Amino acid sequence: MQASVARCKACKAQGKSLMIQVIVFENKRLTYLDQRFLPLKEVFVHTKDYRKVIEAIKTLAIRGAPLIGIAAAYAAALAVQAYKGKKSGLKRYFYHALSELDAARPTAVNLFWATARARAAFNRVYEQSDISTIAKAILEEAEAIHQKEVQNCDAIARHGTELLRRDFAHQLLQRRLTVLTHCNTGTLATGGIGTALGVIKQAYLEGLIEKVFVSETRPLLQGLRLTTFELEKEEIPYQAIADSSAGFLFQKGMIDLVITGADRIAANGDTANKIGTYTHAVNAAFHKRKFYVAAPLSTFDATLSCGEEILIEQRAGTELTSIYGRNVAPQKTPVLNYAFDITPATLISSIITERGVAEPDFKTSLAQIAAETKVLHHD
Repeated sequence: MQASVARCKACKAQGKSLMIQVIVFENKRLTYLDQRFLPLKEVFVHTKDYRKVIEAIKTLAIRGAPLIGIAAAYAAALAVQAYKGKKSGLKRYFYHALSELDAARPTAVNLFWATARARAAFNRVYEQSDISTIAKAILEEAEAIHQKEVQNCDAIARHGTELLRRDFAHQLLQRRLTVLTHCNTGTLATGGIGTALGVIKQAYLEGLIEKVFVSETRPLLQGLRLTTFELEKEEIPYQAIADSSAGFLFQKGMIDLVITGADRIAANGDTANKIGTYTHAVNAAFHKRKFYVAAPLSTFDATLSCGEEILIEQRAGTELTSIYGRNVAPQKTPVLNYAFDITPATLISSIITERGVAEPDFKTSLAQIAAETKVLHHD
């Protein structure tokens, strides 16, 4: 912990944001930070078993849409690396491993995007390569995905900061801004500086933000446990709030804007994000405040026309009725525990991507950004 704080101060002195090491592939094994124990302790897990990565994704030891994609790609590499049979059985084995990965979480599209890239990399080299060469190709693809997400976060932070300067030019002549964020969208969720939290970090370093309000994010407290953990390390002023108190803070004029991440974005701009996001968007709209979404293009799913088509994960009721293993409700309490909700595009002011900012009408602007990106990738 002391080393992390020292790195933080060094980065801050250079006008940079801290990069917490949350996932690393070295010596044929994956090391990841088990986020279920934060902020009480930092527990790193080392594994060569892709199934352990699947379990980590299911249990939220690894979480956050971009980081899930990174972990899934590395898990695919681990799967090939562990294969001991003949090459004739490799494809069936590998495809089964990918299907197991796809079943880990249903909402975050980055997971399926990463496994699709792993499958494509496999098929490119399968016919002409031996198993060791195939394993190397899958690992290289995973490393490329990881590096790209880090770069995406840097670009999102840059575009987001420029957007704040544009949209709040008048206010910034008088004072710095207060921002509300929900869930965790920083290094712990992305492997890079972060998406929404990356924008906040960069904007703070550039003197645009005064303070961050962090909603607790019930029932698993990703805001209270994880976002505060990152802001504390980077010495960014913040206050944690109960999810249900945000409306009152809006009413009192204490919040200038909201910025969140996304786990999946439909073609029309409807956004799936951690449960409670929609409530913040409604509050922002009613109080005439900007509501921004920051997410990489890997989060977009052009196959879905609108948010109604996004599959929303339901999780165990015990996440709501118990806290750190202690029951806080009657034993037989029935629970409806949606992990995500849908924020309609009509409530979103702008969507910040690594390729620029999409404005309403999102169906047109997102399609244009996606098309331009494909052209650049082909170049």
